[in-house]
Amino acid sequence: MHRRTPITSPFPTIAAALAVWLAFGATAVRAADLPRIDVRVAYPNVKFDRPVALDYPREDPSRYYVVEQHQAKIWSFPAEPRDISEKKLFLELPDPINRENEEGLLGLAFHPRFKENGEFFVYYSWKGDQRRSVVSRFKVSADDPLTADPQSEERIWVSDVDPFWNHNGGTLRFGPDGFLYISLGDGGSGDDPLNNGQNPKNWFATILRLDVDHPTDGKAYGIPADNPARRSKAHAHWAPEVYAIGLRNVWKYGFDRETGDLWAGDVGQNTWEYVHKIDNGGNYGWSIREGFHPFQPQRRQKPDPAGPIRPPYVEYPHQPTADRPDSGLSITGGYVYRGDAIPELKGWYVYGDFETGRIWGMKPEGGKAAASGEILKLTPQNKLNIASFDETPDGELLILAFDGRVHQIVPAK
Repeated sequence: MHRRTPITSPFPTIAAALAVWLAFGATAVRAADLPRIDVRVAYPNVKFDRPVALDYPREDPSRYYVVEQHQAKIWSFPAEPRDISEKKLFLELPDPINRENEEGLLGLAFHPRFKENGEFFVYYSWKGDQRRSVVSRFKVSADDPLTADPQSEERIWVSDVDPFWNHNGGTLRFGPDGFLYISLGDGGSGDDPLNNGQNPKNWFATILRLDVDHPTDGKAYGIPADNPARRSKAHAHWAPEVYAIGLRNVWKYGFDRETGDLWAGDVGQNTWEYVHKIDNGGNYGWSIREGFHPFQPQRRQKPDPAGPIRPPYVEYPHQPTADRPDSGLSITGGYVYRGDAIPELKGWYVYGDFETGRIWGMKPEGGKAAASGEILKLTPQNKLNIASFDETPDGELLILAFDGRVHQIVPAK
């Protein structure tokens, strides 16, 4: 789904790589001391094609809406009862849409005042004159609130020309501040060939933040007053939409519903996958660093001068070792668990790997990871291609997987 071609590790020995992880990474804890989870199918009678995003109106969470990536469709179904078999087509985007492996319909976010204005937003790969990404506003049909009006599309943001089909990001979320956040990869290919990672003047390799309710300067959106370029002289050279930089390809992020913190899984190049806490004006190092490690130092790309590079909280390797058998190939970011079903998991950030199906928990504390480790005992029955984590209204965690099912994280037996 979002892969790369392996290269040689930048470390001369496994021991060197491990030393870096121990110096900067999470505190190791005994497996017996970690929270334990399992996964089960939440809705056994509904199925989707390449589901990549789930959302629902916060004012009325009685129905869930699921995005099908390559079909470019959004379906809704009742959140209860769990044995329902009904799903209803909410929106189908017409061509032209790019449908390469990582392209398609990627993101969905309902406006915080959806009940009042009927607005929702989608992120998709546009196959127009040249390859671009688009965020559009739609409204529900006047005749049927369970159906979108396809003629209501208003493109509020269109990316620069994107020369490659991969690294599209595509997550949309409204933050606790009411602004719309957009994740955008580094432009694609491999090794950041356009040096977008440390270039905040364009939108690639960033998370953007837009005010979709107060358009200004002839655009369909406004710029929040505390976006980096507006609030800080050091960031004045950043594009006004940019919230954070140095991100290779954030594949899913989520806000902690208790603290408002923004956590993201960033897909690495060839050696490491990693988790960032995203702050206003933060620089997360790509393509100078991959996780905690130097990335191709011979390239000598200069870091943006606005502020120091911030390391990730945790990482995991692509190649298993005796000390790090918990390898994976493509991170899927998740959420800080705030539900009640698994009390020992409360306050842990939960994330996984698309390729291997591993699921980890990380306990943030004091600006670093106080503990981290696998929390799922992987079996052939629970191994999933994890495309997305999502929250229920009461803080439990759902998983969208490429078996087409909606799964739920549950207590381990």
